[in-house]
Amino acid sequence: MRDAPEDQSITVSIPGSASACAVPDSTDAECRRAADRRMTQRLLMELLVVVVLLIPICVYEFAVDPVRRGFFCDDESISYPFHDNTVTPVMLGLIVGLLPILVFVVVEYVAHLRAGDISATVDLLGLRVSTWFEELARQTSFFCFGLLLTFDATEVGKYTIGRLRPHFLAVCQPQLTDGTLCSDAANLHRYVENYECAGEGFSMEDVRQARLSFPSGHSSLVFYAMVYVALYLQRKLSWRGSKLSRHFVQFALVMVAWYTALSRVMDHWHHWSDVLSGSLLGVAGALITARFIARMFDEGVHGIGIVTGGLRRENTAATLQEEVCPSTPPPYSANGSFNEDQYCTKV
Repeated sequence: MRDAPEDQSITVSIPGSASACAVPDSTDAECRRAADRRMTQRLLMELLVVVVLLIPICVYEFAVDPVRRGFFCDDESISYPFHDNTVTPVMLGLIVGLLPILVFVVVEYVAHLRAGDISATVDLLGLRVSTWFEELARQTSFFCFGLLLTFDATEVGKYTIGRLRPHFLAVCQPQLTDGTLCSDAANLHRYVENYECAGEGFSMEDVRQARLSFPSGHSSLVFYAMVYVALYLQRKLSWRGSKLSRHFVQFALVMVAWYTALSRVMDHWHHWSDVLSGSLLGVAGALITARFIARMFDEGVHGIGIVTGGLRRENTAATLQEEVCPSTPPPYSANGSFNEDQYCTKV
């Protein structure tokens, strides 16, 4: 009887892909093309999700007005003077958007350079690109997904609560429907719901922004970005020369977030509780994204060894010429005598 033919399948593992190509009688090139197609489809789907997450942000910013809340004319918490932003929206965009991507670029490039696979390529959106660029795209998509989730959650809070900023009275300059002003003695301790904002010296956008205090968008976004990058560095990098170097960089990132959050209270753009809530929201977003989306803490997903020189940790038992035992049995046999065969010893 003729023996059954052996399975001629070829398995090809693609960096950054959870699945392998195993197709009977297929060539290595065919397997790689199939894996590249799956990779491209996955990336396109992730880009589509990112676009969908942008829709609520655009709707809130351009088509929705925040809840209109009343106030007490003598409320000191909303009577602070108006100050310009210490951390402007442009600066925030550079910190939250550009800085993390630059970190991803440097880390992924150097890691693959040290691993010796910098010249390896994959097919991505019909183009042959380096594997390090494909990994960069994956890491960036994870980061952007979590960032947009945090942004969406922040916008929902702002437009649902409609909390007044500390400088609300200075920007709005409310005029009551009876023609009086908040500064009139008759209106002290009076809760006002029907009013119009004169807003002299301020734009309509300034007046609208004065109703969007809770939670702090600066705090939520910057804490998300900096904590996520700190976790990324913790998982990806280690410096052989100085054990504290990585932790110093992580501390610096968190301090950038901390200063940004403090500046919101200092500039009278937010109450302290707005900043606290925004910061907690950002940290939660970073932890959830790192744990469940980027899966940084999963066993078997090792760091990229910029100084350790490889993508994977190796079992050192073979190097030390030791016999590896799955478990250590009891030292005595059933009759109570010592059993040398039950021991696993070094060679």
